[in-house]
Amino acid sequence: MKTTRALLLATCLGFAAPAMAQEAVPTPEKVLGHRMGEDRYVPTYDEMMAYWKALAASSDRVKLVDIGPSTEGRRQVMAVVSSPENLAKLDQYREISRSLGAAQGIDEARARVLAATGKAMVWIDAGLHASEVETQTAMIAQVHDLVASDDPEATKIRNNVVTLFVPDNPDGQQFVADWYMRFKDPMKREPDFKSLPRLYHPYVGHDNNRDFYMATQVETQNMVRVLYRDWRPQIVMNQHQTGPAGTVLFLPPFRDPFNYHYEPLVISSLDEVGAALQSRLLSENKGGATTRSGAHYDTWYNGNLRTSTYFHNAVGILVEIIGSPVPETIPFVPERQVPGNDQALPAKPGPWSMAQSVDYSLSLARGLLTYAANNREKLLFDRWQMGANGIAKGSSDSWTISKDRIEAAHAALAARGGKPKPVRTRGWSEIDADLYDTVLHDPATRDARDYIVPTDQHDFPTAAKFLTSLSRLGVEMGRAEKPFTAAGREWPAGTYIVPAAQAYRAHVLDMFEPQHYPNNFAYPGGPPIPPADASGYTPAFQMGVSFARSLDPVTVATRPVSGDISPDALPIAEAGAEGTAGGWLVSHEQNDAFRLVNRLQAAGIAVSAYRTPLSVAGRKAAPGAWFVPVSAKARTIVEDGAKSLGLTIQAVPAAPQGERLAVRKPRVAMVDLYGGLHPTGWLRWILDGQELPYSIVYPQELDKGGLAKKFDIIVVPDAAIPNARSGVDGGMFRGRFDSRQPDAKDMPAKYRASLGDITAEKTLPALRAFAQNGGTILAMGSSASGLSAALELPVADPLMVEKDGKSAPLTQTQFYVPGALLTADASAADPIAWGLNSKVDLFYDGSPVFRPTGKGASVAVSFGEGPLLHSGWAWHPEHLKDTAAVLTVPEGKGKVILVGPEIALRAQTQGAFKILFNAIALSAATPQGN
Repeated sequence: MKTTRALLLATCLGFAAPAMAQEAVPTPEKVLGHRMGEDRYVPTYDEMMAYWKALAASSDRVKLVDIGPSTEGRRQVMAVVSSPENLAKLDQYREISRSLGAAQGIDEARARVLAATGKAMVWIDAGLHASEVETQTAMIAQVHDLVASDDPEATKIRNNVVTLFVPDNPDGQQFVADWYMRFKDPMKREPDFKSLPRLYHPYVGHDNNRDFYMATQVETQNMVRVLYRDWRPQIVMNQHQTGPAGTVLFLPPFRDPFNYHYEPLVISSLDEVGAALQSRLLSENKGGATTRSGAHYDTWYNGNLRTSTYFHNAVGILVEIIGSPVPETIPFVPERQVPGNDQALPAKPGPWSMAQSVDYSLSLARGLLTYAANNREKLLFDRWQMGANGIAKGSSDSWTISKDRIEAAHAALAARGGKPKPVRTRGWSEIDADLYDTVLHDPATRDARDYIVPTDQHDFPTAAKFLTSLSRLGVEMGRAEKPFTAAGREWPAGTYIVPAAQAYRAHVLDMFEPQHYPNNFAYPGGPPIPPADASGYTPAFQMGVSFARSLDPVTVATRPVSGDISPDALPIAEAGAEGTAGGWLVSHEQNDAFRLVNRLQAAGIAVSAYRTPLSVAGRKAAPGAWFVPVSAKARTIVEDGAKSLGLTIQAVPAAPQGERLAVRKPRVAMVDLYGGLHPTGWLRWILDGQELPYSIVYPQELDKGGLAKKFDIIVVPDAAIPNARSGVDGGMFRGRFDSRQPDAKDMPAKYRASLGDITAEKTLPALRAFAQNGGTILAMGSSASGLSAALELPVADPLMVEKDGKSAPLTQTQFYVPGALLTADASAADPIAWGLNSKVDLFYDGSPVFRPTGKGASVAVSFGEGPLLHSGWAWHPEHLKDTAAVLTVPEGKGKVILVGPEIALRAQTQGAFKILFNAIALSAATPQGN
């Protein structure tokens, strides 16, 4: 312990390293000129790489592994630290870890041999949220400590553990550090990072930690490849900031609820490792760590880096620690000073430095790695055991028990006239034992053995993106080699089959099945306890994927598929010679049809859309079908669209009769604010993927007016309009509310145009004039309610009630939906709903809804009779009955499209993307006739 403390001081404070440290290993201060934890210093990614390269050049205990590119083209590099002997056999140990994690074809005897032979794999990351700079600083110190130290503990760790140190967000780390260090005078450097001019991930900012079941961003793809396919570490420590007020840090265990899908051994292992870290800190008299109810974190949601590990049979540790480059103060929160199970040793209020936080982080890394070294064989075997359990459950009849099944059991008792017998626990009761078998284990409610995803669904290219997300996360799947019968129908060869019998069964179920979040209130009749993130998020529902559950095993032979899934190339027929009336019809039901249209428009090719359904040569097309007139240039683009995008395209000898809209290339503006809005970032990513040009506009440009001369549509994302009624989560799904704008002289010139705010005096009148002069405004989420009120549009808020003679919103005990999927009805008669399924799942989080009060409004998507809840938690969703989720309101010569639910959230709501795409395309449409 004394040796460890000396090394901590050497790393944090720059003291001479003890004699037992490896002599040739340079310190961070020697290479970078700064101590880790030094006040008013933040290391860049380039500096981290420079130091790691210096370590690798001087020590055989570290190996640098390039895991892929970043969004801006940097290389994301992982530092692998272990003994020289282990690194010489790194491929062997990686394969053991991978094989045990996959579990397929390995029996218990073989698993025990591999566990005895292998080395524990532990992942430690930093900088996912790039403004949480303590984590990057600490990781530099953690790598130095493990490479340089020769004390018995460090030696044991290196001999038994392969540690993977991963910088999560290279671009963000470089950007944030460069911004912070832009003042040469350290005393001018800011106390926080609220003045950042843009999101610290080029597209998604803070939401990069919500991307871990979709893996849309390249950095996420790099990391999940390591986590769940190639290396499969047994423990993952995800380092974040900041600790809850009045504490130093948060550590596991977590509060309830935990997700019903994953293996029970996950949660017990998680608690075990969390307890080991708590004990390590307490053994060094380092107080201030809180757990469970000490913060809002839980283990329900699958989309975080840390939480995704649970669905892959790994132990995910969250660290949320305080620490600022400018010394801060631990505030006095009296309730934090009472010792308890969730905080054994409270922190003393008072001054706190970054160096102290780095000292804690070094202790945490040592504690974690010592646990792994002491439990090497157990960790490896348990990883196999959990995977084997998943295979066994997927190979037999199994049931997932949730609140819905418990409610069904109580209802069955009441239906037979039975009475529950109270027990002495939480007001629970005993009921008839036979209901355990007949209700909880009703054969009709058993878990699926296989999920069947057909290729003939209306938007298979989007379904292929869903399958790609599964594949990136290590899910095994195959394609049927011949026709087969399952789930009550015939399926053709080539159909995709995702078996439940695999190590990552928990992840498979969580991607296809609804999340049944429990009713979670502080006390009966009391306020709800919010989930840490979304309560319901099933990607198959969000993406509008058609699939079938087979409750019995599918026996057809399959061809394994992996990697990114592409739709099959579809042949198209000739449409006639150039100059004839022929052309091609492109289905409006496929998201990527808009991508093809954008390519055609970029090439100067005219396109049009049919307002009514078509029937041509025995094939039907829903309203909105695109018509592309024949030409050599068009043929090349259309054929490539069929080949590369898998689009459904029909050649026709002449344009079918029917009313059409001529659609020219739209001029698109998207609103952003200083500091960056997450919804704008995601919209940029979506539109870049669709190859649609756009302009980002800030308040300064909006305030100048004359917008109708430059743009056809202005997209106003969630959180852009001030004083808008926000959702119940307080901003989790929205933009940055804590941004602080610096003086223009204190920032690079390229960011100055983003300064300013949307105001009622200048910006809102400019937006009104834009619409009145023929423009289209698409207002989303909270901005829809804010803009409708500011422009005095003829709509009412149906979630407001009269109370004491005043209008007030429903209370959270009356109506509460904290990020859930609700099923809405799409109107085929409204062009904004073209291409949508008649039933579409929308992500709803206290979102605004509307009721038209004047003439001329057109409702595209609405909430009907129900049942509305499809996944998650919704308390009294009946309040949404007969409300409009998406509607168009005329404004002068133009229109305002109000979209309450978030239809572009984290690029996951792809089943609703057509609302966005239609609004954009139709903003540049004019009647063409027959």
